[in-house]
Amino acid sequence: MSPPAPQDDRRLTLRGRATRDRIVAAAADVILDEGLSGLNNETLRRVASVSGSQLAHYFADKRALIAAVLAKQIEVVLDFHRQPKLRGLESLDDYETWIALNLRYLRRIGYAGTPTYHALAAQLAKSDADTRAALADGYWAWISFFEKAIQQMKDRRILTSKADPHQLAVVLVATHQGSGAMTFTYHQEWPLADGLRFAVNRIRAYATDPAMRTPRPPRRVRRPAHTDGGLVANQRFTRKGLETRARIIDTTAALMFQRGATGTSIEDVRVSAGVSGSQMSHYFGDKRDLTREVVASRRQQVRGYHTDPKFGSFDRIRDLQAWADACVEDIDTVYRLGGCVYGSLAGELIDSDDRIRADLAAGYDEWIGLFVAGLTAMRDRGELAAEASPRHLAASLVIAHQGGAMLTHVTDSPEPLRVNVNAAVDYVRTFAVRPAKRKR
Repeated sequence: MSPPAPQDDRRLTLRGRATRDRIVAAAADVILDEGLSGLNNETLRRVASVSGSQLAHYFADKRALIAAVLAKQIEVVLDFHRQPKLRGLESLDDYETWIALNLRYLRRIGYAGTPTYHALAAQLAKSDADTRAALADGYWAWISFFEKAIQQMKDRRILTSKADPHQLAVVLVATHQGSGAMTFTYHQEWPLADGLRFAVNRIRAYATDPAMRTPRPPRRVRRPAHTDGGLVANQRFTRKGLETRARIIDTTAALMFQRGATGTSIEDVRVSAGVSGSQMSHYFGDKRDLTREVVASRRQQVRGYHTDPKFGSFDRIRDLQAWADACVEDIDTVYRLGGCVYGSLAGELIDSDDRIRADLAAGYDEWIGLFVAGLTAMRDRGELAAEASPRHLAASLVIAHQGGAMLTHVTDSPEPLRVNVNAAVDYVRTFAVRPAKRKR
C-alpha cells in the first residue's frame, strides 16, 4: 500500500497555500524535536496556530501530513541542486562548487533545529512501511537527478565509458546523508567536508582527462576528540544485579533497533525485560541514563565487530575488502531490518543533549581510529602514497558505511550499502602505490 499523495496545492488560494505550508513546516519541526510520537493534532494546532477543522481540511490523516512533509523537504533538496550556481552539475568544477555550497549552507543553518532530509529520515525510518516508502521515493528522485547529470558528463566525454552514472549517483546521495548525520552528531563540519570530498573524488576517478583523475586533498580542519561523560559504575551492583542491569540494556537496545529510540518507552522495556518499575529506577535514573548505556553497549559491539581477527588490523587492502564483503553479507539480516545498529541510534539522537552526542561522537572517534591505525601502517610501509591522509580515508570508510546503511534500510534495497562500502575501499585503492586488483 503506497502512501497517500499530498494534496495538490494549486487549487488553494494564496492564503490557503500559506496556511498549508505553515502546517507542513510545523509538522517537520515537531517530528525533528519530538519524533513521530509527538506529532498529534493538539501539538500541531498549537505550533502552527491553526484550528482542528483547518488540519482536517488540508490533510485527511497523519499519513497524508507526513507525506506532505517529505515531499516538501525533498523539493527543497532538489531546488538546492537546481540553483544557477551549480550550472546543472555538468562538469567536475561544478561538483567542486557543490561541495563549497553544501558547506556554506551548513554554516547558515547550524547543527540543530533544521528538518534536513537525513534528520527526518532518522526520525521516521522506523515508523511504518508507508512512511519509509515515501522517504525512499525522495531518495530515488534525488539519485535520479544526479544520474541524469552524470550521464550528460559521460555523453560529453568528460567521463570515460567505464563510469556508471547510477552507481556514482548512489555514492553521492548516500555519502551526503551519512556525512550529514555524523556532522550533526559532532556539531562540526569536517564529516561533511570529508564525505563530499570522497564522493566527488570518486567521480574524478573516471575523468577522461588523466590530469583530472588526481584526487583533490581534503580540507584541513580541526577534529577535537570526544570522551564520554562517564557512565554508572557497575561495581556498586551485585553479580545478579549486573546480570539484570545488562538484560535491561540489551532489551532496550533491541527495542530501539526495531522501533527507534523515540518509539521505545520505559514501560516497553520493563515489560519486555520482565522487571519491575522499582528495578528500572534502581538501575537507571531515567530514559536518558538508559539511552546512554545503550549507546555504550552499541559502541562496544561496533568495536568488537571491527577487531575480529578476520579483518586483521585493517593494514592491508584485502582486510578492508573483507570488511566491505562482510557488511554486504549482513544486508538482509541487519541493515534492511533496521539500518546500522550504531548509526540508526546516532541518527535519531542528533538533537539530543550534549552528553549523549558526546558519547556518540566518542564512539565514532574510536571506530574511525581503528581504520586510521591500519591505514597509517600501510602508508608507513610505503604501500599507500605519501600524500594519502589516513584520517580522511578512515572517515570516508565510516561515512560511506553510515550513509549506505541508512539508504539501504529506508529503500529496502541492498544496493546503497553494497555500492558505497565498495566505493570507499576502491577509494583507498586509488592511493595504493601498487594498486591491488579487486577480486570480483
